[in-house]
Amino acid sequence: MRKVLALYISILISIVGAAQTATIIGCSEEYANQTISVYQYGDYFTKNEELIGTFTTDETGYFSFTFNCETTREIYMYLGVYKAFLFVSPNSEYELAMPPYEEKTLAEELNPYYEPTDISLGVINSLSDRDINIILLSFNSYFETFLAEKLQDAFLYRDKALIEKFEAQVDSIFSRYDDNIFFKIYKDYRLYSLRYMVYQRDNLSVTRKHYLNKPFYYYNPAYMNLFKMMWKDYIINNHTRDQGKNLKIDIIYGKSPTMFKKTLEKNIAFRNDTLKELFLLQCLDDCLRNPEVFPPAPVYQTLDSLIIMTTIPEHKKIAENIKVKHTALEFHDEAPYFELYNQDSVLYTLEKFKGKYVYLNFCRSENYACIKDYKVLKKMNEKTKRDLYIVTLSYEKTFEDFRSFKKANPQYNWAFLYAGDNPEIGRQYKLRGMPTYMLLDKNGKIEMISAPTPADNFQQTFADIVLKNKKAEAARKKKATRARTW
Repeated sequence: MRKVLALYISILISIVGAAQTATIIGCSEEYANQTISVYQYGDYFTKNEELIGTFTTDETGYFSFTFNCETTREIYMYLGVYKAFLFVSPNSEYELAMPPYEEKTLAEELNPYYEPTDISLGVINSLSDRDINIILLSFNSYFETFLAEKLQDAFLYRDKALIEKFEAQVDSIFSRYDDNIFFKIYKDYRLYSLRYMVYQRDNLSVTRKHYLNKPFYYYNPAYMNLFKMMWKDYIINNHTRDQGKNLKIDIIYGKSPTMFKKTLEKNIAFRNDTLKELFLLQCLDDCLRNPEVFPPAPVYQTLDSLIIMTTIPEHKKIAENIKVKHTALEFHDEAPYFELYNQDSVLYTLEKFKGKYVYLNFCRSENYACIKDYKVLKKMNEKTKRDLYIVTLSYEKTFEDFRSFKKANPQYNWAFLYAGDNPEIGRQYKLRGMPTYMLLDKNGKIEMISAPTPADNFQQTFADIVLKNKKAEAARKKKATRARTW
């Protein structure tokens, strides 16, 4: 009996605990033999890019990619000049209509400020208009047409009647989709945003009505966008008066989420602990954009306190993403983690290079300066390899181009890793151009953020750093020995 009960419990746990997934499939010859990465926004505060996974199309351009999907989410892929978006729901399969492939020019590839064109992906296998992508596409087209034609006058005259008429039209067309919770929230909060812009301009009243003691929809862009629209820069614009002044004191001098929440308790609209934390996150994000008014050190301390004390996983994630967004790499910071493959598809992480210094460089073979530097690095590698790993993060157009370049240039015999399908690494390292060089110490921490190029006397700089660190280490050991002897 016990064995039967144990088996039953095991089966029940496996069923309940089974991860929900979504699958995307597609086929287009223009995308044959390409490696494509799928991303999502980690949160709608920072829009931090979060890698879901990567797949490779076959020689016909066919692919099938399955990934975890616990709730309806927005995902996207970089496809040539496009940033292609799709909404996916748990336990669903989407056959995608891939856009015609338009390759980025070399100038666009090498420009760190290049922004791709946003498009929505078509879904071939939608058997009805019930697919979330079709619903949203139809609704947004209708909504944006109204904004383009009517918003200016509506805003100027605070035309409540016009907005109410438009809402009635929206309901008559789209209310039949209200059984889709994601869409209903999206529709409602876009309409709330429209009211707010035109005539309902009382932040506290709107917050109390649409956020206080309501469910939180962190992954619904319309829900989060209204909150940000209302409260973005509140503390910037109000830090010298009334409640804003007290909130600044709580952050800068108290460094305390608890004090911040206590100050908010005076407002009925914020008498909800989760809502208070969401507002605090908005204020902290704004503070870090204005370091001349809000000293960053105490702001980061308040942020760290929130990360420790919050019981809401989404808030912890948003807070950590805010830190990543605003933190510049500095001396002795831990170098951002990566997992990348070499030309033989062997996986490398920074851990593999611990024990020696790492001369990390970001390059691409089509960049003339990179090729010049490779020739210098070849000679330098023979002299420095006892103390120094040279690691090149290569941004070739495709993995096959990367592999071909390495095969054609065996003389470049240091570590080359392919980073072309991982744009988030460039953002983490604050990459602004190629070639870029950094020096990491033996423990994977940043020794030099902007290291000299190999042709710019790097070897002498490196020798001086090694000597300085050896002397410092010897002094520490000598001091420790004296302390033990005493």
